[in-house]
Amino acid sequence: MATVLFSRGDETAVLDRVLTDAARGEGRVVVLEGPAGIGKTALLEYLRDEAADRGLRALTARASELDRAFAYGVVHQLFEPALAAVGPDDRHRLFTGAAGRAAALFSGSDTTEEQGYAVQLGLYWLTVNLTEHRPVLLLVDDLQWADLPTLRFLEYLGRRLDGLPLALVATVRSAEPDTPVDLLAEITHGPSATVLRPAPLDTAAVADVLARALGAPPEPGFTAAARQATGGNPLLVTLLAREASALHLTGTDAEGGRLTALGAPGVAPTVLRRLRPLGPDATTVARAAAVAGERGTLDDLVALTGRDRGSVVRTLETLAAAAVLQPGSWTFVHPLVKAAVIGSCPPELLSAMHRAAVDRLRGRGARPAEIALHWLAVAPAGDPQAVEDLVRSAAAAAAEDAHEAAIAHLHRALAEPPSAGRLPGVLLALGELEVRLQLPAGPDRLRRAVTLLPPGNDAARARAALGNHLVHTDPVAALDEVRRGLEEATDPALKLRLEAFTLEALILPEAFPEARAAAFAAARADPSPSSIMLAHLAVKEACSGRPAPRVQAMAERALADGSLMAAVGPASTTWNLLTHAMRFTESAQRCREVLEQGEELVAEHGLREARFFVDQSWGYWHRDFGSVATGAARSLLCLENLRELGFDLTVPVAAAVAVENLVHRDRLEEAAAVMDLPLGPAEHTFMEPFALTARGYLRLLQGRLDEAEADLRRVVAFDAHRGWVIPNATRGRLRLAEVLVARGRRDEARELTEHDIAVARAAQLPGSVGMALRVKALTCATEEAITVLTEAVAVLEDTPYRLETGWAQHDLGARLVRAGDRAAAREPLRRALDAAARTESLRLGRHARRELEAAGARPRRDHVTGTQALTAAERRVADLAVEGLTNRQIAESLWVTLKTVEIHLSRTYAKLGVTSRRDLPAAMGAVVG
Repeated sequence: MATVLFSRGDETAVLDRVLTDAARGEGRVVVLEGPAGIGKTALLEYLRDEAADRGLRALTARASELDRAFAYGVVHQLFEPALAAVGPDDRHRLFTGAAGRAAALFSGSDTTEEQGYAVQLGLYWLTVNLTEHRPVLLLVDDLQWADLPTLRFLEYLGRRLDGLPLALVATVRSAEPDTPVDLLAEITHGPSATVLRPAPLDTAAVADVLARALGAPPEPGFTAAARQATGGNPLLVTLLAREASALHLTGTDAEGGRLTALGAPGVAPTVLRRLRPLGPDATTVARAAAVAGERGTLDDLVALTGRDRGSVVRTLETLAAAAVLQPGSWTFVHPLVKAAVIGSCPPELLSAMHRAAVDRLRGRGARPAEIALHWLAVAPAGDPQAVEDLVRSAAAAAAEDAHEAAIAHLHRALAEPPSAGRLPGVLLALGELEVRLQLPAGPDRLRRAVTLLPPGNDAARARAALGNHLVHTDPVAALDEVRRGLEEATDPALKLRLEAFTLEALILPEAFPEARAAAFAAARADPSPSSIMLAHLAVKEACSGRPAPRVQAMAERALADGSLMAAVGPASTTWNLLTHAMRFTESAQRCREVLEQGEELVAEHGLREARFFVDQSWGYWHRDFGSVATGAARSLLCLENLRELGFDLTVPVAAAVAVENLVHRDRLEEAAAVMDLPLGPAEHTFMEPFALTARGYLRLLQGRLDEAEADLRRVVAFDAHRGWVIPNATRGRLRLAEVLVARGRRDEARELTEHDIAVARAAQLPGSVGMALRVKALTCATEEAITVLTEAVAVLEDTPYRLETGWAQHDLGARLVRAGDRAAAREPLRRALDAAARTESLRLGRHARRELEAAGARPRRDHVTGTQALTAAERRVADLAVEGLTNRQIAESLWVTLKTVEIHLSRTYAKLGVTSRRDLPAAMGAVVG
């Protein structure tokens, strides 16, 4: 309320530096923390004025207690004025690229639940776009009352300010109950955050405030009494000074005793004493201003008060003169003043005014969330309109990833209460959200919904949500619920999602062998299975050794009508398995196309959880057909993402594909560290054999043969149980054969490889034939081995298995060296070295060079140099740069900042010995994909 800052030199000095840093592209976060009235808002106002003088654009917002239930309510306050002030062309520019993901938030368009994280990303890039022409200052008052989605966005933004001409400054009231402590702590303690805690005013500052109000300096005793009565709180000091002036006190020591009585009760009595002499109109208009809020209009105040427009305008001026409202608006000078006005209003009157506000907002087509805020302040009365408004608002909040707000609105809808016909739908919506957030009330809420809902899509949704909740604790009950839902559903997309869930539940654990077999038998007999069933059947048939052309045709049918991508997309096990089916049938190019399509959807919609499926599939694709360096980068980033999301079930399989690639990068110690984890919930699931194969192979290379054999025998047993026979699915038999050779048990090893060769030939998988022939050669004497390896090379050269081809060429050259034909050995070994360069396999390159030297040749240096020093993140950025993406496009694709991309590229240039992006493809060997 004071227009002059007292005793705030240290704070303003810090804030001045923040503006300077923001202007030169060094983003900062500042949190002004302290009790109500300590002067935090005054410091924000100082900063806003300074920003204007320095040419920074200030975007401001003030949260209120009701804003907690308005998803992105503070974000709307921050950005909408800036968006409203620009024309269509500039607005289009602001939403260019990834920022477009947030456009629906400001247009009123519906969003889907899958877009929640995309909105956060879009808001980040919208903020970046706003800083292109001049630095930006985001000012948020009373952050402790902000809605959770806004807090998540600001926390996300606060960790990504490096290199941005932007500062975020917020006030936080300390010791406020029911605040999101963890999120506020994340913002407060972020990497670029500073916390300022303004102290109470000292005696000199209190005397200055009093002097301005009284017109003359107070005596020391009067000043001491004022400071004792207020604790030096600037707001309370200012209110007390105004009271003293209104009572015509002169500031003498003798008058000090009267200050204790004036100051002790706090803000509310003071505000009410200020309102009382202004007349009943002032109280009425003040209450209407508190109800309408800053989003309200002057016409709203007219409607809520029943006064004419001219009378309301005059009363607003009177309230501003009395320091209740800010001049020229109906914004209160401080939240405590607003709280005092609301607290003095009779509950029945307050409820009626909020109910009237609902009608006003609905009449002008306000957002569901704005309408719902007022229903939250209205006493429940069985109003059907309240239920509908609250349900609509909850749906919008859930679509924006604001599940807590959605739950609050649905709880209020239940309290109304809904009619008997509307109750099941409210229970369903609330139960779905509660089980998603793992709240204990969710399962029972869904069970009640199921008993009230007639058979149909809504009942099927309830069963699906209940099944998803039960899948890890009671898989039998989970499967039963989803199957019953599948029987009840009529909506085609819902049926497909339920079918995908059913099949994934059947396939993942080992609990349902009979049901699994029956499902696939029925699918084979079905002349027109769904796209979901075709995807799962393609994986099953591929692993079972059915001819590759037949499986490839089945996979194409699964993708043909687009229903699979529309129903489940890349954020599903079903899609992930389909990409593996294509890889198992050696359809490298088609698999790559499907992966690229999935990646485009992930980037377009911000499907954060889907990145695991895409990166994991890319990791295996690169191990087989591409660059193991890129494969290692993708899989390590996948593993990091999973751990961040807390997806413990899938961590071992992500670790497995990382190990597969790291081994070929000759990084055994790193691979061992990655794989050093228990299988945990992945044990006895579909994922176990892939994790054990990687671990067994690693242990083989480490010379831990007993452990390697134990792991790989478990894989072979799992394969037999599931009927998986092709060599290139888990690779368990081939790697077990290598272990057995190392242990001198060649006959047993040969038997395993002969089995795989026969199966691969029957399945028309030449790459698998070549892989098995290469391992078979390990069991043979030199002359026979050369014959077998010659065949392996000939077979593999016509397949997309570049790394396997290189190893076959290496093995052939090594055997020729051992046979004494060093001249003949050189050509396959040189080709092996070329394969090592193309696939970036340092392990193959090391072995090929050693054998070339043994063959009397002088091997050239690798085509690719220095890439082994790149981190996973540097490698991923470099790959995208080689593909031709700009820094901005790379940052949007990887959900990182421009500064991060610049840093990774700078470090990459230094490690590769180049100076610019132009030289990068040659240094990288252009091995990307």
